[in-house]
Order: sequence, then C-alpha cells, then structure tokens
Amino acid sequence: MELTIRKKAFLEELPDLVRKAVEEYGTGLKIVEIKEDDKGCYTVMITYERELRR
Repeated sequence: MELTIRKKAFLEELPDLVRKAVEEYGTGLKIVEIKEDDKGCYTVMITYERELRR
C-alpha cells in the first residue's frame, strides 16, 4: 500500500526534511515532491510503500 505524507517547510528546512524521509523510509521511499507556494513556503509530499500487516 502506498501512503503519502504532506509537510510544510521553509527553504532552509528542506534538506533536513528530505534526509529524515530517506532515513526513515529507506527503500520503501517512492517519491519526494516539493512545490513552492506564492508566499515562499514549500509543501513536501513524501510517498512511500508500506506493507500491510495481518
């Protein structure tokens, strides 16, 4: 199952945010999408694969 997390960040926070996503989700990380809004804030969409637990 794919899950997506949305986070808001300023430009100086982006490297740490992406680094934490890579460390936390590892090979399950699928997409990191970064979009800037008109106020200079960024929305980071982190999509990763998660196995279902039964």
